[in-house]
Amino acid sequence: MARRLQVKAKDRRKVSIPAELRDSLHEVFELMQEARSDPDIVLGFDDAIQVGAVCGGRYGKKPRPYVLTYYPEGDTEKGRWFLTLHRTEIEDIGDGRMTDITMYCCTSPDCRCKFREADEHCFYCDYVDD
Repeated sequence: MARRLQVKAKDRRKVSIPAELRDSLHEVFELMQEARSDPDIVLGFDDAIQVGAVCGGRYGKKPRPYVLTYYPEGDTEKGRWFLTLHRTEIEDIGDGRMTDITMYCCTSPDCRCKFREADEHCFYCDYVDD
């Protein structure tokens, strides 16, 4: 059975950053600092960063090169947050200076996935079986 893309509207809103995500990004920033002086720490691939409740890596030279997925405790399937972040945003969230973030949120009542970019697609909501 094939699936085809049928994009549903997302709700753009500011979302409070949970303590679990803040703590994980604090650790991610520490790892990024270590990587600057340790050539054995490589962050440039899709699951190079696996810290706390986040997984991801750095991709190229985009304005927000860190692509991370946050898996909230107790809601790791339909509660995922798909984040694209700049190094300074990771630092600001990890230090508690940034307490909310604008996200594009699924509007389906049984899906809690959130996306940083407007053109992202939800595996659960934006695809239908043919």
